[in-house]
Amino acid sequence: MNTQQIFTDAGLRSTKARLAVLTVLTSARTALSHSEILEQMASQKEFDRVTIYRVLDWLTEHHLIHKISGENRAWKFQFSHNTYTRSEANANKKQLLPNAHQHAHLHCTSCGEVTCIHELKPQFPKQVLELYHVESIDINIKGLCQHCNTQTR
Repeated sequence: MNTQQIFTDAGLRSTKARLAVLTVLTSARTALSHSEILEQMASQKEFDRVTIYRVLDWLTEHHLIHKISGENRAWKFQFSHNTYTRSEANANKKQLLPNAHQHAHLHCTSCGEVTCIHELKPQFPKQVLELYHVESIDINIKGLCQHCNTQTR
């Protein structure tokens, strides 16, 4: 996946740090913590931990990634694959969908891996949506991932 194209499609300005962090997250098969991202970027000495925190906040604010609450109140971050949709007015233009992060997460209680389950989405009664503006949804399912489950047998 071309991370520069993601910024271009979204109409957002890329920087070297933003590109580097987003590249790590688009390549990851699971959500990563700040320290895991920093570890993967260890060879790129120009980025310190504070810069990475700022980039993660910026990417989250612009809906390119989403935060998932992890164990011990540590956030994990994942690229928001379903963030974009084609505008009906202009088939070539992509628009950000700020509410695209409405799905469940599987948390492995053994290794800490977090996986998004896009097929599981919440359904709200109409009465709830009339009374309450939902800004974010956090559904966490805890158990053992496939790898850890086979090791315990």
